[in-house]
Amino acid sequence: MALPEISTAIDAAKLQRSERTEIDADWMLRRLVDEPEADLADLYDERGDLKPIEEWPKIWRRGLVACVEIDALYDGAGDNRRQVGHVKKIRLSDRLRRLELIGKHVRVNAFQDQVAMSGVEGLADRIARAKLRSGSDG
Repeated sequence: MALPEISTAIDAAKLQRSERTEIDADWMLRRLVDEPEADLADLYDERGDLKPIEEWPKIWRRGLVACVEIDALYDGAGDNRRQVGHVKKIRLSDRLRRLELIGKHVRVNAFQDQVAMSGVEGLADRIARAKLRSGSDG
């Protein structure tokens, strides 16, 4: 069992780190909520071509795209070989994982299998006794 002063020191260090980095549970949840709502259409121009990376919204440049691959397409061979286009591929990071993390947030509990309830043992008996004391039938 950990000594109380060690646990207190660890909690204080965690709080200092959170203040120093400005990253806390609220920051994390805001980021997790923003990411699944990012619009994939923001990566493409009006012709349907992938925009240059520097034109992408920051939310996409900060980790929503896991990989960008651009391959040149050529026609002909030797001296007659010329570039005729590009194949641009992007691989997105796992959006479902982000939704799971939001769901596991303490205040959401969307994926919690059981809801723990305390203090409800004998609640029906206590309500019945209170009604008897107050002279109320229902």
